[in-house]
Amino acid sequence: MKQLAITLTACCGLLTSAFAGSLTLSNKEYKAPAPELCFGDHEWQFDLFGQYSVGEGPDHAATFRDHGWGGGLGLNYFFTRNLGIGVDAAWLYATEPQYQGHGKSHQTTIHNFSGSLIYRMPIDSLCLAPYAYVGGGYAVDGEDWATAHAGLGVEYRITPQKFGVFLDGRWTYYGDRFQRGDLNNFSTRLGFRFIF
Repeated sequence: MKQLAITLTACCGLLTSAFAGSLTLSNKEYKAPAPELCFGDHEWQFDLFGQYSVGEGPDHAATFRDHGWGGGLGLNYFFTRNLGIGVDAAWLYATEPQYQGHGKSHQTTIHNFSGSLIYRMPIDSLCLAPYAYVGGGYAVDGEDWATAHAGLGVEYRITPQKFGVFLDGRWTYYGDRFQRGDLNNFSTRLGFRFIF
């Protein structure tokens, strides 16, 4: 008899709490939490990168011949999740070409400075953002060169709105210097991006 009384009391307690809980739950609306965005607006970004540039070609007449290796740093600001501006500086070690009246080919360090307008397309579910950019700049290696460039890249956020990695490539045009036709080169950058 004692056991039956304890069982009935326990069942009544469970039913009462279940009934009370269902009344309480029916008056509340639950919303799923908003997903965390990997890419935000009003972002400042600091870049550290390695760079490889190729300057091979029969009529190449930009700042170097053969290959250039180096690295640099950059600073970007995004006004919105999609649109931003950036500046970067890179230093490349390469073989300077021999031009008529300009002596022999020799190794040189090329200083590149550029600014870009950037458009990115964030995919927050993958923390991935393909981007495109265009801009202009200045290169110095004993000669001064005005440049224009366009490129494509992709960024992956390891930590949303904090830290990522990026890979991009750009085509740089140097103008018609020394009366040569093909004055350009291709560069690729791989680096880390710090967001604050």
